[in-house]
Amino acid sequence: MLGSALRQGLKHLLTGSPSLRLHPEPPRLANLDIGRLGLYLHVPFCRHPCYYCPYFKERFDPRAAPAYRDAVLREIEGYAPRLADATITSLYIGGGTPTTMLGHGLEDIVQSIRQAFSLRGPLCTETHPTDVTPAAVERLHRMGITRVSMGVESLDDHHLRLLGRPYDSAAARRAITALVEGGFDCVNMDLMFGLPGQRIDHVRRDIRAALDLGVTQISAYPIFTFPHTRLQEVARRRGLHIPGIALRRRMLRVIEDACYQAGLRRTSVWAFTVPGTPKYSSVTIPDYLGLGAGAGSLLPGHFFINTFSVRDYLSALAEGRSPVALSLPLTPEEERMHWLYWRIYETSVSRSAFRNRFGGELDEKYGWIIRLLSLLGLLSDNGETLTMTDRGSYWVHVLQNLFALDFIGRVWGVCLQDPWPPRVELR
Repeated sequence: MLGSALRQGLKHLLTGSPSLRLHPEPPRLANLDIGRLGLYLHVPFCRHPCYYCPYFKERFDPRAAPAYRDAVLREIEGYAPRLADATITSLYIGGGTPTTMLGHGLEDIVQSIRQAFSLRGPLCTETHPTDVTPAAVERLHRMGITRVSMGVESLDDHHLRLLGRPYDSAAARRAITALVEGGFDCVNMDLMFGLPGQRIDHVRRDIRAALDLGVTQISAYPIFTFPHTRLQEVARRRGLHIPGIALRRRMLRVIEDACYQAGLRRTSVWAFTVPGTPKYSSVTIPDYLGLGAGAGSLLPGHFFINTFSVRDYLSALAEGRSPVALSLPLTPEEERMHWLYWRIYETSVSRSAFRNRFGGELDEKYGWIIRLLSLLGLLSDNGETLTMTDRGSYWVHVLQNLFALDFIGRVWGVCLQDPWPPRVELR
């Protein structure tokens, strides 16, 4: 009860809005003037869907892949005229497991994106240990992929079995090595901590083993207990305890110390990157358009989500209808807060960038928050840039749990239950 009241109070204080109302009507984008944006492609297929994963996915069937490819191509055709003059700053392919569609239409989709839009930035994709082979690495290069990420989650066989991952630590090491030796600009490796039954010594072994593999970036994040996943149920059935907030803080400190000793620098709340190498990042950019079933989009004044159903997504595109299931008009204050959230997530907020995007001064709007966070040791201020400290990054994690589990979890939970939800109001 207190957590819910705190969430509502903070949101009202920061945005001036007591609630969020998502509508089933697609947004009207005809008059939008967008100079720069990113593209996100959602591939909602997995060969072995994980019980703890909160994202929209369905079990991969290669017979269904061509129809999905064709639907995404239709969606691209619909957006292309509206974005003819826009510069696409990056393409990020997530899922699901995007590499399930290698050889099953993914290459066609990327080629269509190149033809339809002015793509001027890096191409990034998620991968999976069971998909990475020399042939797959070659396919990725031919597509123009320059940055790759692999969700290994753990290099401990016990925890891999607990998570239901369909590989062991030896296979994960081989796959990561293939990417490291594959000539990509950035190789990111995802590690989870805060796993059921996990101890500090497990985390220490995991991060040391990951650093030994020579990746250019490590993204270490706690497993999230979204209510629409089976994580808590599985942990309870097996008599395992999910580490609490204090233990997760100690685990994160172990990871921070190991990464800093190895010479990596913090580039987001969860990511540590080798200096001089590009970082791997998902949809933390200010504006992005999502393609595919379950994809989200954030454009000036609008946030919207495509239907969380491959079948309904295919039907909508085949019938010439929009695949958007829910949309949320954003007030200027909500846009500013969203922009600030992702800049804080990346641990750095530029005053000039805020001024250029929104007009006015950052301190006029949020000066009291900046002074409070500085006083608490959560950020440092050099005049132009606000930088989150390690302590501040940890508290971003706490707030992520406070807000994401409530707002995002509830929206996704509704979308997973109903492909075309009625109006959703979050207080």
